[in-house]
Amino acid sequence: MPRPQKQRCICSIPAVKGFSPEGSKGTGSINLTYDEYEVIRLLDYMQMTQEQCAKRMGVSRPTVTRIYDGAREKIADMLVNGRMMTIGGGDVFVCPAIKPECEGEEHCCHKKRELTGKYQEDGE
Repeated sequence: MPRPQKQRCICSIPAVKGFSPEGSKGTGSINLTYDEYEVIRLLDYMQMTQEQCAKRMGVSRPTVTRIYDGAREKIADMLVNGRMMTIGGGDVFVCPAIKPECEGEEHCCHKKRELTGKYQEDGE
């Protein structure tokens, strides 16, 4: 019997909820989960190593590799086949407090709270 999946820590819920192709009548849609989005953000956008990403999300490096491979496959399918993509779901939690390594983090949910006085999931 496999071990239960460990919840993944993400910095914030993304403001963008999805993408749709322009000029294509692709069939179906793909869902990128919050943890897949976070791995893409940390590895590709923030240029972290897989080990840094794993530490930030509270999972193992092989787990980061599996999440990353799945996310890349979904993004490739979306681009090649002109499918719509939604972003949401997954067994995740938003980090409960600002971490020292998040000090300069642009997308940190705690900075949004400091500016607005509350956390806004829908990016308003």
